[in-house]
Amino acid sequence: MESKYLELSPPLFRRLDDRQLIRIHEASLQILSRVGVTVDCAEALELLDGAGADVSNTKRVLIPGHLVENALETAPSKVLLHKRDGTPFVELSGNRCTFGGTPDQPDILDPRDGRRRPCRIADVAGNARLIDALPNLTWSFTSEWAGYPQGLPAVLAGKVSFMIQLENSEKPLGSSVANVQNLKDQLEVCSLVAGGTEELRRRPFFFGSVEPISPLIHGRDALEKTLILAEYGLPNVVYSMPMAGATAPATFAGTLAVMNAELLSHLTIIQLKREGAPMIYGAMPNIIDMKTTIFPYGSPELNLLVGAATELAHHYNLPMLGTAGCTDAKVMGVQTGLEAMSQCMSSVLFGANMVHDVGLMDHATMISPELMVLTDEIIEMTGVMLRRLEVDDETLALDLIDKVGPGGSYLAEDHTFDHFRSFWVPEILDRSMGVKPGSAGSAVHSEELLREKTLKILSSHTPKPLGEDLLAEMKKLEKSWFERLGLDHVYPEE
Repeated sequence: MESKYLELSPPLFRRLDDRQLIRIHEASLQILSRVGVTVDCAEALELLDGAGADVSNTKRVLIPGHLVENALETAPSKVLLHKRDGTPFVELSGNRCTFGGTPDQPDILDPRDGRRRPCRIADVAGNARLIDALPNLTWSFTSEWAGYPQGLPAVLAGKVSFMIQLENSEKPLGSSVANVQNLKDQLEVCSLVAGGTEELRRRPFFFGSVEPISPLIHGRDALEKTLILAEYGLPNVVYSMPMAGATAPATFAGTLAVMNAELLSHLTIIQLKREGAPMIYGAMPNIIDMKTTIFPYGSPELNLLVGAATELAHHYNLPMLGTAGCTDAKVMGVQTGLEAMSQCMSSVLFGANMVHDVGLMDHATMISPELMVLTDEIIEMTGVMLRRLEVDDETLALDLIDKVGPGGSYLAEDHTFDHFRSFWVPEILDRSMGVKPGSAGSAVHSEELLREKTLKILSSHTPKPLGEDLLAEMKKLEKSWFERLGLDHVYPEE
């Protein structure tokens, strides 16, 4: 398998012991069998009813524990994502940790002038190329349900954004998917690119995503999309976002139990639809900020709870999606760096398999290309900190230590020449010395280096192009989406 991404396999780092994991699991099973979940989908109710669940009250569908246990036995423990051309690219399993960026949000923090403005089609294309170029961002995840970029009807904007990203990056692409029709349209495009539906299933470069509604609701749209993805046999990120004190108990254990019940019940429905259909255990449990009522992306509690959720996913031997490289800050600065760094380190220590939201700012309402580039460097730093230390005759270098002796220098030794290239060298962090900021001949500040690197990639990187015939067929499909709404196939002016 081609491996051109940074794969981090961290040492064991745990916040929950086996007893606590089992206790949370048992609590979730009790929630499902006694409290129940709302299931607003006729087909899902039929599947549950046929398997022995109590669906007499759709507001409180009661799911016995053995159905959940059966689902855990049949769900795949790993997911292999491919590049757009079908080349195997990244395996999601164990504690392998990979990161992904987001190309589209309502607003963008423009790296050219540092100002906030609406995110446009050209920005989505540029951000997709940026993700394609950055070596430590392995996949892309579009917020298709939210209806951007600007200038198009919401029901159309997400699909256009998806198409643009598919054209401008070879890397695996996920979509939160606005509705069932949009999912069908996207699957039609992906099947075209893959060379058929069966080829897409065998070598998926696309993964879908749906969300339960906390607490304990599986909405119709989410379940209908889930059932389609299961029918195709495609990876599906199901992620829960309970807020302790608002949509879940204010205690962390209670929040985890509710979140886990939502995910386990959704997994059960998936496995009843198609045994062995892949599901990625997605979790973003957090607190509610009582002063503002926001979901604080920069909170340390988010890191802790996502880490605990990662341990639950590992307990079940399921791939896991978390979050990092994002911030509540509105501008690039101290807060941005602190929050992004703490999230990335937490994610790799716990071993989350997919870490998304890289580049999001201001409570996930704005995308920053510069934050994606900064996080790319942060990921490399965490990789160095988690390197395996080799201890053998060559690395202990006892003969060399004897030769150099006390007070000697290793600088000119062949051993140094053979090994110093393993030292990490930053691209955007300033290590200059002896020069005061603002003085003549002063070094370029990290902020300037970050902006220069970001703009260079945006202006120069070109991904491997799609074939002209394939691109023409894709554009025909896109044109049909416009025509369905009675619109001309024209992008809005920038």
